[in-house]
Amino acid sequence: MNRRILICALFFQSMLTFAQVGGRSVYNFLTVTPEARAAALGGKNFAHSEAGIEFAAHNPSLLNESMHGYLNMNAVSHPSGIFFGSTRYAHHSEKYGTFGFGFLLANYGTFDGRDPLGLPTGTFSATDLAFQVGYAYAITENWKLGANAKFINSTFEIYSSFGMATDLALLYTIPEKRMDVTLLARNLGVELNPYTTERGSLPFDLALSISNRFENLPLRWFVTLDQLHRPDVGFANPANATRDPSTGQMVDEELTIINRFARHLSFGGEFSPSKGFHFAAAYDIRRASEMRTAAFRSSAGLSLGLGFSVKKVRFNYARNIMHISGASNLFSLSLRIDQKD
Repeated sequence: MNRRILICALFFQSMLTFAQVGGRSVYNFLTVTPEARAAALGGKNFAHSEAGIEFAAHNPSLLNESMHGYLNMNAVSHPSGIFFGSTRYAHHSEKYGTFGFGFLLANYGTFDGRDPLGLPTGTFSATDLAFQVGYAYAITENWKLGANAKFINSTFEIYSSFGMATDLALLYTIPEKRMDVTLLARNLGVELNPYTTERGSLPFDLALSISNRFENLPLRWFVTLDQLHRPDVGFANPANATRDPSTGQMVDEELTIINRFARHLSFGGEFSPSKGFHFAAAYDIRRASEMRTAAFRSSAGLSLGLGFSVKKVRFNYARNIMHISGASNLFSLSLRIDQKD
């Protein structure tokens, strides 16, 4: 019991030690969720102990023996030719437990270089890369701890950066109630070798996610509160400013207390009428609030997806609506390449 208490104490101490918000953020590609099944739920609802390896990439406490031998590959097509890709593999050892290994790649395409006078200097590329190792430890039958270690490299033209980060997760499951609750601290870390002389902060997020599957209905609902370390994440959208009829001046959008709180919230559901098929949908209130425009109706903040299995292969597709001008399409493939006897 003392050992379990010590592990939990160190876990929460790590959260408090690194949960700092800097003036600017680097390695923002770490916030992207390229796994289609997870992205269909808004990319934030990770309390899903019945899911596969796709969710464990962001919530390492979900790693378990049933994921052994599974390889997950993902591709994301963003507007403007931006590409994200990732892969993940899980291995279970009877002696040491379950590990997860993966890569995340972001390629932003080719750009035309210019000097201070505007003269061409040739083309250059911009890429981000992260290698990840995850591990889960069962404290009791209902409580699990998980951690991801990330080694990050970023290259933009002649500038490069190297950093390290970790995800820490605490999972509580109630099997008889089909309920999962997880507390997740993402992207705790530091930029070890900055692009220039100034180090940037990482895109830290502290989130609480809850999910539950109904007993007599093949539906699991999800609710997540993210950015818990930042009480006010409100942002007045300039596109929603109005003109004062008496003065003629533009008036910024006014955010109520309820609106500011709601921007921490995302919710969704996954409907599985059969073991080999599911449909998912989610809504991110903050994304919808920040990306909508007063002049046009938009489905920004909405995520949709579906998946099906054929023997040992799982296919998933998701579409995330970011803005009226574009959306992201995500494709995932999972297959078992190593099965224990």
